[in-house]
Amino acid sequence: MTVLCRTSQLRLTRDGLASGTVAVPAARALPLEGVISAFAWRPSTRNGGSPLHQARFRTVAVLSLTLILPALAVAAQDSPSAVSVTGRVQDEAGRPAASANVTVSPGDATAITGTDGTFEVQLAPGSYEFAASLEGYEPVSTELVVDAGQRAEVVLTLVPAREFLADIDVTASYALDRDDPVPTAALGTEEILRLPHFANDLMRAVAAIPGIASSEESAKFNLRGGLFRDTAIRIDGLEIFEPYHLKDFGRGGVFSIIDPKVIGSLDLIPGGFPAEYGDKMAGVLDMTMARPATDLETRLGVSLAGFWGAASGSFGTEDESRWQVSARRGYLDLILGLVGEDEEERSGSGPQYWDLIGKVEHQASPSNLFTLSVLTSDNSLEEAETEIDDFGFPERDSLDSNYGNSYAWLKHQGLLSSRLFVDSAVSAGRVDRDRRASEGSFGLSADIRDVRKMDLLGLRQDWNAQIADRHYLKWGVEARSYDVGYDYLNDFAIQGTIGEGGLTRFVNGFSGEHYSAYAADRFRVGSSLVLEVGGRYDHQTLTDEDQVSPRVNLVYDLGRGGTLRAAWGHYYQSQRPNELQVEDGETNFFPAERAETVIVGWERSLGAFNLRLDAYNRDISDPRPYYANLFEPTAPNPEATRDRILVAPESATARGIEAFLSRRGGRKFDWWSSYVWSEVTDRVDGRDVSRSYDQTHALSLGGTWRLSPKWSLSGRFNYHTGWPTTSVSGRAVKEPGSELAVEAVIGPRNALRLDDYHRLDIRASRFVELRSGKRFELFIDVQNLYDRQNLAGFTVDERNFALLPSGEIQYVPNEERWLGVLPSFGVEFSF
Repeated sequence: MTVLCRTSQLRLTRDGLASGTVAVPAARALPLEGVISAFAWRPSTRNGGSPLHQARFRTVAVLSLTLILPALAVAAQDSPSAVSVTGRVQDEAGRPAASANVTVSPGDATAITGTDGTFEVQLAPGSYEFAASLEGYEPVSTELVVDAGQRAEVVLTLVPAREFLADIDVTASYALDRDDPVPTAALGTEEILRLPHFANDLMRAVAAIPGIASSEESAKFNLRGGLFRDTAIRIDGLEIFEPYHLKDFGRGGVFSIIDPKVIGSLDLIPGGFPAEYGDKMAGVLDMTMARPATDLETRLGVSLAGFWGAASGSFGTEDESRWQVSARRGYLDLILGLVGEDEEERSGSGPQYWDLIGKVEHQASPSNLFTLSVLTSDNSLEEAETEIDDFGFPERDSLDSNYGNSYAWLKHQGLLSSRLFVDSAVSAGRVDRDRRASEGSFGLSADIRDVRKMDLLGLRQDWNAQIADRHYLKWGVEARSYDVGYDYLNDFAIQGTIGEGGLTRFVNGFSGEHYSAYAADRFRVGSSLVLEVGGRYDHQTLTDEDQVSPRVNLVYDLGRGGTLRAAWGHYYQSQRPNELQVEDGETNFFPAERAETVIVGWERSLGAFNLRLDAYNRDISDPRPYYANLFEPTAPNPEATRDRILVAPESATARGIEAFLSRRGGRKFDWWSSYVWSEVTDRVDGRDVSRSYDQTHALSLGGTWRLSPKWSLSGRFNYHTGWPTTSVSGRAVKEPGSELAVEAVIGPRNALRLDDYHRLDIRASRFVELRSGKRFELFIDVQNLYDRQNLAGFTVDERNFALLPSGEIQYVPNEERWLGVLPSFGVEFSF
């Protein structure tokens, strides 16, 4: 093992950050500039972006329109007129079922029945499936062929549901997409896919959920005050690590590696999760892949960010085997190649990335299902750039990186009896990176080599037993092994006294195992209360630790008053072998963090409206230290900056109140809104310090307007309190034997706030049903419609200070701003 650590750059102390002394020339004008260009691959230091970046954006838009124009020509062809379809939902006795939810697929038509059980939708001619659901009844569906020029009618009959304890949601999760009837405050499949979100990215769509804090350049998100690392990302029961593309930007990921249209259900559990989930404190994003169709289905698409293709079908004498596969390729490198570059400014192949996800399932018998799944992705970037900063000084940067994610897992789901179910899985995975970067700017230079590899093996088995109608048990075990290697070097130099440089060298490897077991008992108390009491045991060999985590969840049926949910528990989170921050000089692993979480929620259906209220409090003891950038959140090499700091809190607290109101089933318009008050702080040297993404107030409004069966318009407005920042000032000092100098004074961390953030995104979609049964979908998406110049942070060095003739100090930082208006386009062809 070789370890050589550079000194820390900035220290968070009781009085704020350590100050420094800076020699400053006579006063001169300092520009207030530095806006992130919409298509720059690193934060621009010039206002509005360079002419090269602006030209690139215009060319990308033209090329995207060129790709889409043929599809627009098809869409412009005459398609059949809409047909009025009336329907009735009733119970077995023929009585009308009021307030039943009706959905129509394909498409996004929905309705809620009136007091007489009837509804009406407008559809283009074709074949459709009508589905109806109502609390207390089993969901029902039927197919109908709609002919041009003829009115159509459909009747759906509901059957009373037999409620099993296994079907009751005790976690108060936000379900984005699921096959069974959605919980009260849920966003459905079509709602999520219709919302504006750049590049059709799944993780960016999650930002619509209350309690999420996210930034424009990243697909990562903070859940109810947690750090990125505090939320587990799972798909089909397997936890996946670093599931992002373009990790050199966007705080470690610009896009996610998962095609949203292969996901059948997605639950975001924001804390209070039951015992089967472990080793995370903030929450779980739990995705399940959709079951493949029996008939061959194919879709092809292209957008501003890339192109994709997917297919699914079945094989076997009785369609007992099914398969699906989806592949996507980002073509930003191809676009940049077509644009042409000024070789003196930028060279290299640009960003390249792709991903593939697929599965094959075999129904060996009515009670045994086997599934083999794969998920793999790759990112590479080779680029060198030279530009002139705001002060006329050349900046030279180069980057040559490659990132990979690969997983394969085999599952068996067996129904051993009508009341006993077992789910077993074996998995293997690899996550690797090879990043070579260099920077050279005023008073700063860095040469970085960062090579890492993690191999994973896992075994998991979950059991579920319905002991009786009022008693349900679940238990399980999991074993996971890690093998991680690091080879890191950073030769970092700073001239000046804001920040410190040094050499960081680390070469080592770690192996470890994580073993866990859990059990929970869910039972009914009386006719209204369902209680789940569980516990979890975890052991990590790397730090030789054991944790026991008690959990309690309950749901209380208030009848017409709605549903009350509550959760309490201890939630431990260990430091995984791949989470060692060697780039910041860390060489030792920390003990597991522990959070005690309490959540109380209430939800009620008010006819066509759904209302949900949640309050939560999470107290974290022994939190793991972390590193952060004080002023500049978008640095591509965050460890090679002047404002890198260590935050070592004694404890941390996150609390908040969330309200979510939605209105669905309108003939033309559906909408939802949410408001969140929240607070997340670290306790540092006896003082509560807001985390960098703390947003006291957050408001989100969204809706979809179905102008016709062929057109829909959706939008989302997002507002939140400005994120915390740190004050900087200067004072003149006279040092012995030297000229008059300026001493930089950095105030208490995150004691100030940036300007409030807000923006409006819209998406217009056009659906074309061809007589052959094929379907086109076209969309135009505009992020930040009114071009709000939201402030992201600052860059600071010695040149931001000037000594005025009066003896006063002038300090003007360079502002960094989030993206301005950003349009994108896309088309998908399904057949």
